[in-house]
Amino acid sequence: MDRTTTPPRIPARPTDANKVTVGRVLVVGGSVAMAGAPAMAGLGALRAGAGLVKIAVPGRIQATVAAFRPETTTLGLPQNRHGGLGSAAQPILKDVAPDWDCVVLGPGMGRTASTLQLVRTFTQDVKRPLVLDADALFAFGGKLEMIHARSTTTVLTPHEGEAARLLGTTSDDVRADREDAAVRLAAATGAVVVLKGPRTLVTDGTRMFENTTGGPALATGGSGDVLAGVIAALLASGLDAFDAASAGAYVHGLAADHVADQRDRGLLATELAGGIPDALLALREDAE
Repeated sequence: MDRTTTPPRIPARPTDANKVTVGRVLVVGGSVAMAGAPAMAGLGALRAGAGLVKIAVPGRIQATVAAFRPETTTLGLPQNRHGGLGSAAQPILKDVAPDWDCVVLGPGMGRTASTLQLVRTFTQDVKRPLVLDADALFAFGGKLEMIHARSTTTVLTPHEGEAARLLGTTSDDVRADREDAAVRLAAATGAVVVLKGPRTLVTDGTRMFENTTGGPALATGGSGDVLAGVIAALLASGLDAFDAASAGAYVHGLAADHVADQRDRGLLATELAGGIPDALLALREDAE
């Protein structure tokens, strides 16, 4: 297997770039208890250079999410009795998704039966590059073949507990050999896997990127949502999945290193997102 700790180059934008050509990201997620998660994924996508970001959430929280960042647009969807997304949202999402270059599915969705069924159905229907994050991953324990059956790019962003559930093992087993767990998950799903944690690993089953940025300051709610948005923006810009995930992990950690500035706690996910543009610039400059 090819291994590296060097992140891929992120090319400069063409001088004739516009908000459509640089990438459009759709974020699908949220529930009454977790309105901030999809909003932070959208913020991560914006800060990583997406030209347009739409956040599709249950109608009950649409106004809350819309107020988070005026640069995003929102879509209110039918909600189930738990305040999350269910099967009634599927035909709307199926109609909307083709207009976007990449979709993030999962932040803050919750894990009710109807929500998990929506995740499985939408994952099969959407023909766009897809970042499966957070609660969306919960839908595929014992069903990895459904991810493998997708005909378009998929990126998974599990932490160790989520990877263990997908693989039918324990967090301790994943932690004991993170590289093996990531490769097995990539092989079983046909996806690029971003196994989050100390020295985050990215693999497509034949290549392995070991991240060297970031640290304990990232141990805060919302940081993973920002990462999902960053990866989606890089995918939408035209990078292939392995490069987008590797660069995303690197700049996410580098932003934390810069913004936290030696602190090991107290970094907010919104502050982290604010550091993404400078981290992207540093990566581009380092590669030139």
